[in-house]
Amino acid sequence: MPSRRNRSVLTGLAALVAAGLVAGGFALTAQQRTDDPVLASSVPTARATADGVVVIDLRGPDLPGASVLDRCDTSSRADVARYDTTALGDVVLQCGTNSQGYEHIRVRHTADWQDVLGGRGDRDWDDAMLTAVQTALTDPRPGFPRDAGDGKVCYAAAMRFDDDSTPAPDGFVKVIVSRTTDRVITAYPTRTDDC
Repeated sequence: MPSRRNRSVLTGLAALVAAGLVAGGFALTAQQRTDDPVLASSVPTARATADGVVVIDLRGPDLPGASVLDRCDTSSRADVARYDTTALGDVVLQCGTNSQGYEHIRVRHTADWQDVLGGRGDRDWDDAMLTAVQTALTDPRPGFPRDAGDGKVCYAAAMRFDDDSTPAPDGFVKVIVSRTTDRVITAYPTRTDDC
């Protein structure tokens, strides 16, 4: 099984500092601040063109960030990101399992998202994935979402980089959401924009 994304030594240092603060009588919570760009459903690099095309900045912050992913070590139901969608209301990308959520995307589609980036810029695979998911869900193209059967809803969008180049070979993203649980099941690059 591929290892979780590389985390810096600072993550371990932050954990030691947090443990020291808790031991010193200060209460820390695992919940992100409301200004957390991912959980506040406002990924700072996510934007769409007028026709619903996902624009991925080649340079930018590391998403979702170590503090968010640290929660995945203790709970598959922890939130990685939340999105306010017109069609479904509040949709969540949870840490998940090998069959849904961030963990599923990490295990099954990391290489696909790395191919989208093609070594360009300074972004990680999940920077591109989270940007694409956020835009596809919150600013979908006309005609989306579409029923995908079995209680699932499909979103699809074209992708491009902020320098106007197009990811090759997969210039589109598909995001599948459970209609019954309002959770992101998967998100992956694809060559077509159909569902």
